[in-house]
Amino acid sequence: MAALSDREEKGTRAAFAFISRIAGEDEGCQINFKFFQANRIIYDLNFGWTNMTIRNFISVTAEFPLEYLNGFKLDGLFMSFEKHLYHLSWEQMDRKGIYQLRFYGSEQDFQLTADKESIRRFGSQFKQAWEEAPLVS
Repeated sequence: MAALSDREEKGTRAAFAFISRIAGEDEGCQINFKFFQANRIIYDLNFGWTNMTIRNFISVTAEFPLEYLNGFKLDGLFMSFEKHLYHLSWEQMDRKGIYQLRFYGSEQDFQLTADKESIRRFGSQFKQAWEEAPLVS
């Protein structure tokens, strides 16, 4: 599981857990996303992402804040063609290295505040969870 906690609101976090994965360039994974506030589940969703989206999401988070992805300028916004959680935006706060993140999708809109190093650790955790996800055929 990969989790990113809010640095100002205790018990607020976004958590991603891989349910299964199909290896291959054009394949994808089933993922569980939970958003917590005050340690209570506010949102719980199982959804699918393609492996391409997963690789891009890993790059954006593990190398945060990434300026360019696949030749495109991000300007604080990562978007994919997925139905769920297709938008991750970030804005630097007044304090250096602190960012306001927004996870957004067709039915999702969640925000949290995190520092650059926490976001990078989250990206690394996300990558490891993906690599360790149970394979299905």
